[in-house]
Amino acid sequence: MKTSSKLLNLIRQNKSFLIVGHINPEADSLGASLALSLGLKKLGKKDICVLSRDPVPETLRFLPSSRIVRQKPPAREFDVVFIVDCNEVKRTGFEGFRARKTAVIDHHVLPADAGTSEFYRSLSASLIDPDAAAAGLLVYRVLTALKVPLDKNIATNLYTAILTDTGGFRYSNASSESLKTAAHLIDAGAKPWDISKEVYESIPYKSMKLLGLSLSTLERNDGIAWINATQHMFDKTGTTAEDAEDFVDFPRKVKDTEVAVFFRQDGYNTYKLSLRSKGRVNVQKIAKSFGGGGHVAAAGCKINGTFTEVQAKVFSAIRKALKES
Repeated sequence: MKTSSKLLNLIRQNKSFLIVGHINPEADSLGASLALSLGLKKLGKKDICVLSRDPVPETLRFLPSSRIVRQKPPAREFDVVFIVDCNEVKRTGFEGFRARKTAVIDHHVLPADAGTSEFYRSLSASLIDPDAAAAGLLVYRVLTALKVPLDKNIATNLYTAILTDTGGFRYSNASSESLKTAAHLIDAGAKPWDISKEVYESIPYKSMKLLGLSLSTLERNDGIAWINATQHMFDKTGTTAEDAEDFVDFPRKVKDTEVAVFFRQDGYNTYKLSLRSKGRVNVQKIAKSFGGGGHVAAAGCKINGTFTEVQAKVFSAIRKALKES
């Protein structure tokens, strides 16, 4: 697919770049950001900073150059800030950036106010494709359009990004483009088995203990399956929210489930929700109604209230969506 010449020229004509992903970074956000930084270096760009409000998760420290990720932005001004794998400044966890120009590389659905937003009007360039399987796929398009030679480190970051956001190429977004790109990345040096071991078979012991407690709460009703993780569970196992990444995939596996929900306690009477759909329901709309966002089949939001109150609100919205589907 053709990449915006405006975006390509923005890279060619500038010297310093700040690259930032979203809060609670996962493999797509980090892999895409790191690959972009490595690609820029191959173009001779020397002043590059990769930024994340939250630290790199333990399970993703194998990503090449993950050690360069900073949690505080440098005091100096950059020519360009790239916002990767999210399309709103607030999702980065920072209030703003010292950069003369701003660009977005993302595959999420745009906010409802995008057409009138000052932020979007002020963008110097963007590559936003909600149909793309991963932000890593978009960075791949950018780097190949710039004729950047892909090495093992870039390929590993991009392959990991695409692998995880397609659920190991199992989800409905596993398009022919994502599979062809993965094949090219393997040819460039990515090692599928080594990456899969790191992503899927290197879960910390304490995370597995937390998963066991969380799975003991499994319930299902009316095409909905769900689990939860309370603060008590985190305290008991010595874990954090990072250790609960992808827990929602387990209730999703339950037969005859249309929508899966993972309720994670995130403070007193506050819950962070992960929603997954098998196709009938657009969970992005449900998440959006609670101030969240995401994709048609994978989304999230945060809701205040007691666990019972939060469940009632979410289940009501899901059942309504199921009836309308």
